[in-house]
Amino acid sequence: MRPEPWEFYEKPFEGNNRYPHGVSSLEAGANWAQELPRFEFGKYIGLVSGPMRTVSFEPDVAAFYCNSAQLLKLLLGIAYEDGRDLPVVLGGHAACVYTVVPAIQKKQCWVSVPCRGDRGRAGAQDDELIFSVPKDQIRRLTHGLEQPGTGAIPTSFSMVAEYSLSESYAKMARLMGMTRSDGSIIEGKTVEERKYSLQYRQVRD
Repeated sequence: MRPEPWEFYEKPFEGNNRYPHGVSSLEAGANWAQELPRFEFGKYIGLVSGPMRTVSFEPDVAAFYCNSAQLLKLLLGIAYEDGRDLPVVLGGHAACVYTVVPAIQKKQCWVSVPCRGDRGRAGAQDDELIFSVPKDQIRRLTHGLEQPGTGAIPTSFSMVAEYSLSESYAKMARLMGMTRSDGSIIEGKTVEERKYSLQYRQVRD
């Protein structure tokens, strides 16, 4: 007798899809399966994807494979409007799930890690992470990326004991009663001064 479709759907929640090779017990496998983001059963019949430059439809989610420098800029851009960071959950499995499902369900950007399937079958590289943007957040992201404070990142580093603080950080230091090692007042540096000292560059790709 052929099992009903719902039986295929329920079976992974017992932990069978991860135990015994991926986790220590059926309970551990069940924990993973039950906490995995998922759509309501039967709500969607499939998923269609394609390159952003050539798709003939309006996608619900845009996914960007990026290195840590590019991800840094994307995070700064999406946080520009309300100043809030992303409360993401990271896992080593099911990048296809984490790239799509939370972004649609929560209507917010998401970061995920390429899984073994993503690396072995889709060519994900060692330096890549995935940044997902639901369609109603794209305008917010692009606006944030256009701002002066999100457009550049350091390309070198400074090992001096007392490096140049931004004006806002210097103000906080003074409020806490901090001074420089010689007892002088901590003065902040302008954005341009700090960019010059750390050799900032624009990230355009």
